[in-house]
Amino acid sequence: MAAYHADAKSHKAWLPAWVTVILYSGIVSLTLLAPFAGAQVISTSGTATTTMTLSICGNSLVDAGEQCDVPGETGLYSTTIVGRQCSPVCQFGPYCGDGIMQTQFGEECDDGNNDNADFCSAICKIEPAGSGGGGSSGGGGSSGGSDRELGDTQISVSGLAYPNQTVNFLLDTRSIGSVRANSLGRFSFAADASPGSATLGVWATDSSGVRSVTINNTFDVTDGAVTNVNGLIVPPTIALSNTKPLPGSVVTISGQSIPNAQVEVHFNNSQIVETASTSPNGRYEIAFSTGRLRNAEHTVKARSISGTGPLRIQSGYSTAVQLFIGVDGRATTPSDLNQNGRVDLTDFSIMIFWWQTNGGNSNPPADINGNGRVGLEDFSILLFNWTG
Repeated sequence: MAAYHADAKSHKAWLPAWVTVILYSGIVSLTLLAPFAGAQVISTSGTATTTMTLSICGNSLVDAGEQCDVPGETGLYSTTIVGRQCSPVCQFGPYCGDGIMQTQFGEECDDGNNDNADFCSAICKIEPAGSGGGGSSGGGGSSGGSDRELGDTQISVSGLAYPNQTVNFLLDTRSIGSVRANSLGRFSFAADASPGSATLGVWATDSSGVRSVTINNTFDVTDGAVTNVNGLIVPPTIALSNTKPLPGSVVTISGQSIPNAQVEVHFNNSQIVETASTSPNGRYEIAFSTGRLRNAEHTVKARSISGTGPLRIQSGYSTAVQLFIGVDGRATTPSDLNQNGRVDLTDFSIMIFWWQTNGGNSNPPADINGNGRVGLEDFSILLFNWTG
């Protein structure tokens, strides 16, 4: 919380009892309440003071007006209350157990819990009458409740990637298969899983053979049911035509993303942002003049944005690539945190130093996947690139 004081000198002023400022992703929304009966008048020698309460979405603290605050989560649908995700505006995303029947996610009912035997199952499916527990039956003495076997325990994944390209899946860092996205970039995949907490990793390779960053989601797998993970968006790939250009020359930035979207290319900490539209096959290209950057080492990363207004959806960031202008250097993998050409215990030590922070000023960033926090997702990426 923070306070802001504004002085109005040489006159008396009626002030509202409070002024609330809500900050979402850098956008401040200021609400001033009109004077009302009983409102407090603050006047001391002609000076009035107004105090504003700040609620900041993205600081990992649940402030006033927020239901949650978990940087990096995107509010994906969850089949359980425990696995529900926080959205980019610090409200919980949809989940089974929120008391709202959401048919677009396959719900047949939602009674506000994840309990079975109450006519609406733990995964929000209608239970037939008589499926609940009970005492012994009047004649035979058999136990009450259903004795049917549980169904298969599976995860079902769907989302958007690069049109006609292969999407790969990891479950708890173990490869469980791959599938090819269709011409619109849509993909779906299902696999058996063990009940309990699980981490799903998804990555793809574009039409030029460039690999995407791995996106990771942790959730609870329900025993005897299908756990759905919907709405995944694979971040764009990114490649530079020259990583060590002459100062002032033009570098071509290209890659592949979801089709018919906007791609934002961010230089350093978003000091410069360039945009391009993707084609129906998801390809994009930007000709960038390096004269806009000083002679130094720079980082470049991309993300995709589609839709407008409340339907606006953005992916996570791509792998960060390095651009050397007027200086000697060599590009490293994003997991090679000490830039010695290997991914080993030294890089692991650097990551642990920045654990659960935003990665500070480490270069390359210890926040490998660019979600604003060094965590298990970055550790998974580091392990994948491990050379020892």
